[in-house]
Amino acid sequence: MSPHLPTDAQVRTAMETELAESKAVGRRATVTNVEKRLRVTHATFYRNYPELIAWFKSRLADRHRSATAPKNSARPDDETARLRRENSDLRKLVRIYAEAIRQLTVDKAALEDELEALSGVTSLTERRRAHDGGVGPLL
Repeated sequence: MSPHLPTDAQVRTAMETELAESKAVGRRATVTNVEKRLRVTHATFYRNYPELIAWFKSRLADRHRSATAPKNSARPDDETARLRRENSDLRKLVRIYAEAIRQLTVDKAALEDELEALSGVTSLTERRRAHDGGVGPLL
């Protein structure tokens, strides 16, 4: 190993510092930031510290897994109660939307009737009834 390269202990310290700082700031820790901190080129770093890089990446993976793991701190009863409230709220929304759709359908039919009356269009159904004497179509 060349005398100007940092020791394994210095690299591990830089990696731990990078992990801690990135967590505190809320950004992703990277090997590139460790390389910049140590002032070592990318190729030299990968050639001389592959075990430490693997350790660093495993720590990143562990942190990612713990951050994305579901939180089991809620008791099952609390979770059930939350889901029931959510279900009830969603059912209320469905009823509200169904009523809005029904009202829009009624309004649409009324507007179509008004438009036909204003434009002088005669409904074929009404014309057939008048022509057939109100009997309707024969099958």
